Amino acid sequence: MQRRHFLAAIPFALALGAKSALAQDDPLGAIFMQLPAQSRRDLQEELSWGGFYEGALDAAWGPGTRRGVIEAAQFLPQNSRGRIQPDLSSVAGAQRFMTGLARKEYSAWLYGEGEENDTGL
Repeated sequence: MQRRHFLAAIPFALALGAKSALAQDDPLGAIFMQLPAQSRRDLQEELSWGGFYEGALDAAWGPGTRRGVIEAAQFLPQNSRGRIQPDLSSVAGAQRFMTGLARKEYSAWLYGEGEENDTGL
């Protein structure tokens, strides 16, 4: 009986391993997974509010989160009139950007809190 439970758990364990392997094979995913779980959820929520992510707020790295991070990084320079220039090509730049997303530092430019209309930009 115990062996049957063990065998039934193998597909679940493989699926979990595949998710972490996906993040490790992707430099952005590895950086994302280094963030605390709450920060990862906050980052996904921020992307969701901006319309860059439609998945579950599950703190997991996957194609939707990856696409959202990249699209947000591409969107911010134009919407901030060049004021924000995310750098996803370096570890430090990607860490800074993802941490900023989690802390809601780009809200005004991602989904319009009003600051993007400031004539001082």
